[in-house]
Amino acid sequence: MWLSFQGFWLVLLLYLMSLRDVRAQFPRACTTPEALQTRMCCPLWNGSPCGFSSGRGVCAPHPARDLPKPVDYRVNWPRAFYDSVCTCWGNYDGFDCGHCLPGWRGPKCLQRHHVERKEITDLSDSERETFLSNLHQAKQSPSSRYVILTSNDTTVDGNYAFLNTSVFDLYAWMHYYSAKAYTGSENNAAHRGPAFIFWHRVFLLFMEREIRELTGNLDFYIPYWDWTRTNHCNICTNQYFGGVGQGGRIDSASLFSKWKTICPFQESLGIICIHSNASAPAHLIRNPGKDPIYKTLPTAGDVEDTMATPLFDTPPFDTTSKNSFRNKLEGFEIPDDSRHLNSSMHNLVHSYLNGTMSLVPTAANDPIFMLHHSFIDKLLERWLQEHSEASYPDSDQVHPAQRAEAFMAPFFPLRTNNYYWGRDTHSLGYSYSEHSLPRSGAGHSVTRQDEESLDESSASGVQWQWPVLGVFSIALLCVSVGAAIKYKGKRKETQDARTEKKESEFDYRSNSLYAVWVKERNGSIDKSSSSIDGASCGANLHDAAPRPPSEGTRDDMASAVNVEIHI
Repeated sequence: MWLSFQGFWLVLLLYLMSLRDVRAQFPRACTTPEALQTRMCCPLWNGSPCGFSSGRGVCAPHPARDLPKPVDYRVNWPRAFYDSVCTCWGNYDGFDCGHCLPGWRGPKCLQRHHVERKEITDLSDSERETFLSNLHQAKQSPSSRYVILTSNDTTVDGNYAFLNTSVFDLYAWMHYYSAKAYTGSENNAAHRGPAFIFWHRVFLLFMEREIRELTGNLDFYIPYWDWTRTNHCNICTNQYFGGVGQGGRIDSASLFSKWKTICPFQESLGIICIHSNASAPAHLIRNPGKDPIYKTLPTAGDVEDTMATPLFDTPPFDTTSKNSFRNKLEGFEIPDDSRHLNSSMHNLVHSYLNGTMSLVPTAANDPIFMLHHSFIDKLLERWLQEHSEASYPDSDQVHPAQRAEAFMAPFFPLRTNNYYWGRDTHSLGYSYSEHSLPRSGAGHSVTRQDEESLDESSASGVQWQWPVLGVFSIALLCVSVGAAIKYKGKRKETQDARTEKKESEFDYRSNSLYAVWVKERNGSIDKSSSSIDGASCGANLHDAAPRPPSEGTRDDMASAVNVEIHI
């Protein structure tokens, strides 16, 4: 028996050593010896893999994609690690189907949930303090569901380790992992191509959910920072994310001065999130506007020039693409203006902050990152609403990791790069409010103090009759608005009820594997035609893979697939 036990661990060790160049965040339940040996990431939910016995999902082989064998394993995420993963039905989501899709909540994920992302300077004092407090809690709290993988030399077999991490550092690490270039190229999973904006949309939704789970604040959301309304970093103050101290360090009066980064920037592709003695965990650094090459923020004119671009992306679908909305928004296609910019839009904001944010792999360590990308996401939504005829590029010129049908790394459950195309923010449970302050003619905002001064000077010359007329006007307006809101509310309730019923009954109930579960639950399963059961679904489903909800219709049936894993 002892020899058998030794043999098991020898086999496991040899398997782990065969995983060269491994660097990804993993669900903690998928890093057990059993999960790694069987190559299955199908954790139990409520007693069965992927919540199968509860009708949530099924452990199934993920379909092989028509992609070349990658130089870097991330191109074909996650086939270097797992042959089978959870596929969730209905409104269920998560690596174990234990969560709800964005925009849904409740024990059966049938209740609509919606938040409105505000501009950061529009938050009340209470809202701002709650948001910052939630971020600090995420920075200090260990993640109960995920671990990260590190390596100091991916050319040496087995030279890696799983590590615990905090919720916020998990978020920073995921960006590091996806932003680091693939071996032998400048390409990565989340930038320099058509997946750029959608990858970051999923990234923000992931972080919102993790912080909601951690804090119990189910209405937590990531506000946006509209940098077109200011000519400086107006949130680089101790009231927000910390003032600029000596040497670019965050002012010591701010809690953010104590934040340390995870994963230093390393030129070597073999070093994955390991701090050497020479690069111990560093503090956040910001020197906004101090780099003479990147001393300005994008303007409202830059935004309008970008929004006027009619095509989502153009060949060769990289940093050299011309007349591409994606490439202009990312900042590689530079507007022709008198500022002689070296980068624009998204890229310019990163460079302007001149510190932790300026190196792409480390950028997400700075909490301003998420507000910046929330605004980028707002601009994406506006463009999509104005270009309903657009589509995600379907071309072999797109880098394999960012092609329409390639899976986004490192997310579970598996989502293709084009999965969120056609799903507007409202369907994902959020929308954007407009900034409360008017934009000045120069494209930058007036401050609240300026606005208050203007109001006071105007008030001093007001005649007595204007307030009287104002009172009557406001009373009449309130009555009209009240009636309109009441009507709109009733209409929305009716529409939401219809939408909820339609979406909750969509897709998964027509899936053949779901039908098997229903028969089994009712005790009328025909054992001669099926041998599938909830406890062994992962082992018995290699002949059938259900299509994800977005890819099927009510009459679709699961199709047979043959899975080939190339490492």
